[in-house]
Amino acid sequence: MLNIGLTSRTLSGTSVSEAADIMQRAGFRTTELCFTHSDLDGWKYNGIGDLSGITSGKVRTACGEFRSRGIEVVSLGMFTDLRNPDRDARKKHIDYAKRYIDFAAESDVRFIATECGFTEGKRGISADTYESDYLNLKESLREICLEAQKVGVQLTLEGSVFDIIPSPRRQKTLIEELEADCGVRLSALLDPGSFIHASDEEGMFYYLKHDIGYLHGCDRMLSAANTTPLGDGSTDWVRFMICYIKYTDRKPFILDGCTRENFAEVKNRAEDYYDKAFHTLLTRIM
Repeated sequence: MLNIGLTSRTLSGTSVSEAADIMQRAGFRTTELCFTHSDLDGWKYNGIGDLSGITSGKVRTACGEFRSRGIEVVSLGMFTDLRNPDRDARKKHIDYAKRYIDFAAESDVRFIATECGFTEGKRGISADTYESDYLNLKESLREICLEAQKVGVQLTLEGSVFDIIPSPRRQKTLIEELEADCGVRLSALLDPGSFIHASDEEGMFYYLKHDIGYLHGCDRMLSAANTTPLGDGSTDWVRFMICYIKYTDRKPFILDGCTRENFAEVKNRAEDYYDKAFHTLLTRIM
């Protein structure tokens, strides 16, 4: 059975308990909790959200709402900018990440999740800033991972073809460099919609299969910049699910890129792809 979940920001604007109820009724087993709810609001994509109204107690209560309904809170979805070229701005993002670490540690949440970050209106790799952006990102990750490691939390990074970590191979190299430099463990948040331009389905797992914390179920057309719901893009999902079963079975697979109107349909698609992959593997064995 696919360990399927839904990122809570799909239900942005609802209360935490309403979101948990909706997920429970739909049969989800896991979630990535984002602070986008009427009673837990303070998230800003690629930036620094307003956490002034959020306490560890409120996060712990929110996690309890999901857990009481049998839904595991896999991570706190932060998704901020960790390669900002301005030193002072980057320090603020690091401090912001440390707040998330505290929230996660006090609520027994294993991961906080982020992307690399980008400059608004200029997303993409630039040859002029590639090396400095990478060093800035690596330095930020080192500091955050060291802090997280002290309290039993892990940072999980989603690379993207549009960001400074544009391929699974590059992400694996980053993970190895950080471990060699200071002994910290950075995990990977694998989203095929972020890497399908740069790698086939097997290639994603070839490099990252030992490092995946959890996965996003999202898609993208090879000819497009915007993501699509699972099944509407260029990913071969049966091939992807075969790799998932072989290397990461039972790790949380959390739908992203869908809406309140279509998440149930997308959930059915994901489970159908998983079943087809499972039967394909059984046929090969027999």
